[in-house]
Amino acid sequence: MFLLLSVNTQPTCFLMKNKIILFITGCITLLLASCLDSDDNYTDVTEIKDAQIASLSLSHDSIKGLSDVKFTIDQLNGYIFNIDSMPYGTDIEKVVCSLSYTTGAAGIQISPEALGDTTYWWNGSDSIDFSQPVNFTVTAYDNVTTKRYRAWVNIHKVVPDSMVWIQYANNITGRQAQEQKVIVYPYNGTDHYFMYTKSSDGYELYHAPVDDARNWEKLTLTGFSNDGLVISQITEYDGVLYIPSANGTLYQSINGMAWVQTGNAPSVKYLLGSLKEGTNQPSALSAIIEQEETLHFAAMDNENRWTVGNIVPENFPVTGFGNISYTHMYHEYLMIIAGRDQKNRLTNAAWGTMNATNWALLSNENSPTFEKKEGVILAKYDDKFFLAGGINADNRASKEIHLSLDNGITWSKQDSLLTFPQEYVGRGFSSVHVDNNNYMLIFGGKTSRNTTTLDEVWRGRINRLGF
Repeated sequence: MFLLLSVNTQPTCFLMKNKIILFITGCITLLLASCLDSDDNYTDVTEIKDAQIASLSLSHDSIKGLSDVKFTIDQLNGYIFNIDSMPYGTDIEKVVCSLSYTTGAAGIQISPEALGDTTYWWNGSDSIDFSQPVNFTVTAYDNVTTKRYRAWVNIHKVVPDSMVWIQYANNITGRQAQEQKVIVYPYNGTDHYFMYTKSSDGYELYHAPVDDARNWEKLTLTGFSNDGLVISQITEYDGVLYIPSANGTLYQSINGMAWVQTGNAPSVKYLLGSLKEGTNQPSALSAIIEQEETLHFAAMDNENRWTVGNIVPENFPVTGFGNISYTHMYHEYLMIIAGRDQKNRLTNAAWGTMNATNWALLSNENSPTFEKKEGVILAKYDDKFFLAGGINADNRASKEIHLSLDNGITWSKQDSLLTFPQEYVGRGFSSVHVDNNNYMLIFGGKTSRNTTTLDEVWRGRINRLGF
């Protein structure tokens, strides 16, 4: 009996224990499920206090481009503004404002500064006066936490395409020079302006840092001959400076101060500029040399080897021209324009080359571009060719500005935004440089062929290039 009873009761105890375990497990499962479900429906206290503007946009049917303006939100300082300013003259007053904000924001108060001390709760649809900054106060659901913002629309205060000029420096050397040339050249490890002058005391050299064209100091020149150096044609090529003389001797300098004759050079009458190395193009120093009483184009490479090219046409400018090196369609070019030809005739034609030995006429000198003159200012600026000044056949200096969009083939006179101020006097034979801050600097110049050079520097920049 005992054995039989023991056999019958043992399975019963085992089943009871299993039922108890299953019951407890079920309770725990239900509890966990309940907790998890409550987390899904519970709003954390941090969300109640999260009161921030997430985005802002403005629109108005009569204000072109307003709806496309992107506003930046500085959450740290509470500023809302557009980095890219709207065009000059844009008039903004009452506009439609669209806001998005975080989940904890319960309401927004608005205080347009154009309305004085007026503050009101924004209903999400009323227009807002943005002619002056607008202050927003976002209140959280806890009715305690607030976040304040100051929003405004940036509008250009000046005409973006207008060029503003100032007399940047005056009486920089205190000397009266008959000729002057300024180039950019390294000195003590940084770029400097080197100003070469010729006066009754001979040739002199002054320098100033490129970032400070107001303070000039004198440097010592050695080896500079007095046999009619053409300082207006000083040219930098492959880190070396070159200058021709009236008797055909070519001089060079590796530091701008000590000069020596260039060995194995032909009779160099004029220097036209230098060509950079390009696609399948070697670099070159471009010159006009004399062979058997005939002028030829010639090129010197970076190993001082000379290549003689075509005979120079009679109408090709040899003095008083403006020159510029530039890149176009992956090729390097050298262009010269205006000046006087071999027969001392003024021209307004442009010529170009890719190898310094073959030159092509780019523009017809009889085309109505600008009057024939010499000593023009030529630079590449704002992705255009910029031509200014010069002295005409009547010995009158100009202050006109012309632009070319096709690399010197055609030119258009500027008569409104890109003009010199009234106090700027017309001039020719100035030097020009465009710095890394998009300023154009004009050095010296002469008001007629017989006057001394102006001892001053003018600086100008198109407004939008400084934004």
